[in-house]
This record gives sequence, C-alpha cells and structure tokens, in this order.
Amino acid sequence: MERRFRGALQPPAEGDRAVLETDLRPLLGVDEVAHLLGVPKATLYRRHSLSTREVPVGPRAFRVGRYLRYTLEDVRSYIERLRLTAS
Repeated sequence: MERRFRGALQPPAEGDRAVLETDLRPLLGVDEVAHLLGVPKATLYRRHSLSTREVPVGPRAFRVGRYLRYTLEDVRSYIERLRLTAS
C-alpha cells in the first residue's frame, strides 16, 4: 500500500535518504570558515555583502535563515582560485 503525503510529496526512498544526508553534512558556518582561512569573521561577512552572482569576492555562501552557510566544496574551490591567482 502506497502512502500519500500532503502536497503529493513522497519521502525519499531509503537509499536516497542516505545520499541526501551525506550531501548536506559538510555545511560550514562562518566560525569554521574563518578559522580555516585564518581571517576574521567580519571579513567573510564583508566579502559576502560585496559579492554578486557573476563576481564572487569570497567563498560562495548562502543564507539559511539569518546564518551564512558554506559547502566544503565551495571553500575548497575558493582556496584553489586563490592559489591559482597567486602563481
């Protein structure tokens, strides 16, 4: 018997749920990214406010409620961009 949910949304299948949880696990907050990069938190907030979609000034971030969050992948690619432009 198939269960129906409001809005006709189906919950993820058991295998899909594990993939989704591992995809979301490496979200980082401003404290962690500031520590990783060795910069003050205010620098990350300022760079985020100056960034546009076309021209990122710092690591790509997004808001979850009132908090900035970063993916580990975005922080790694930002470090790689810095490394390549420094050479």
